[in-house]
Amino acid sequence: MVAHREWFEKDYYAVLGVAQNASAKDVTKAYRKLARQYHPDANPDNTAAEERFKEISAAYDVLGDADRRREYDQVRSLGSGAFGVPGSGSFRFDAGDPDISGGFSDLFGRVFSGARRSGASSPQRGSDLETVMPLDFVDAVKGRTATLRIEAAAVCSTCNGSGSRPGTFPKQCSRCSGRGVTEVNQGGFAFSLPCAQCSGHGAIIEHPCTTCTGTGTEMRQRELNVRVPAGVADGARIRVKGRGAPGRNGGPSGDLYVVCRVSPHPVFSREDANLLVRLPVSFTTAALGADVQVPVLEGGHVTLRLPPGTQPGSRHRVKGRGVHDGRASGDLIVTVEVVVPTNLTESQKKMLIEFDREDT
Repeated sequence: MVAHREWFEKDYYAVLGVAQNASAKDVTKAYRKLARQYHPDANPDNTAAEERFKEISAAYDVLGDADRRREYDQVRSLGSGAFGVPGSGSFRFDAGDPDISGGFSDLFGRVFSGARRSGASSPQRGSDLETVMPLDFVDAVKGRTATLRIEAAAVCSTCNGSGSRPGTFPKQCSRCSGRGVTEVNQGGFAFSLPCAQCSGHGAIIEHPCTTCTGTGTEMRQRELNVRVPAGVADGARIRVKGRGAPGRNGGPSGDLYVVCRVSPHPVFSREDANLLVRLPVSFTTAALGADVQVPVLEGGHVTLRLPPGTQPGSRHRVKGRGVHDGRASGDLIVTVEVVVPTNLTESQKKMLIEFDREDT
């Protein structure tokens, strides 16, 4: 288990506004609601909303993954009794607590394994990224391979990720001898913490690269193909493995999460796997019944038989003409709208008056 420092400091359940025992479905539902509210596209030039969106995304990256959520819960439960104030640099162990003392070596072996692995020579995974992809309604229903252009962190083209100006090299940290961690002895126990002098990197960059200012990465336009599965819904997140921020010291890149924003269609809408369409018909057609032509998403029409006495707002089903996502096959749901004429002739008025008289 790699425990991140922010796991001690951040209550991700509070960030998403859910209980600790919330189901995975409730966690996802809370994330999507908050993501829509605070997304940068919905809050242009709003720095506070952007920071809130990043906080929400970070919380879901942990709680939305079953394995990472389990590790997070373990770290939080262990850390609440075994440590002092998070981020203070001081840690306390109560040897009188039987629940903690029994698993002390295992606790520190797991929690601080992340610090021991953070030295200069240890590979580190890149962070995950998230972007929004506008999607046409038809493409969302049928699926497609879309070309996505994003500006994201990439390995610096000048220093090849070293962070040092070409012709120079990072200098080994003298305090930790390049390990990235220092040993702390307390009450007869020893454990490792990230080196304060090199911030756990194991090396100090004396001559930073002018392109990336020593970070080893630069913002660059990237183009990639994203496979959009058939039937994807608005707000769905597609994971593109390995296309996130680059790792450090040969570590793997993070993942890219693509949030789909499906544009509305002028004729059709969706209800799960079903497509919905509203069909205007005349009063005569609704009263007497008839075969009517109904548009379908792929173009053209299908014939639907309306029975005599069809009521306004009634729904009629055309089998198999909905969304097909490989798991479920939806239908086309037709809602009848009776169009009331607005410019009746005198002859038509007389016929309607006579009809009304006979109907009563």
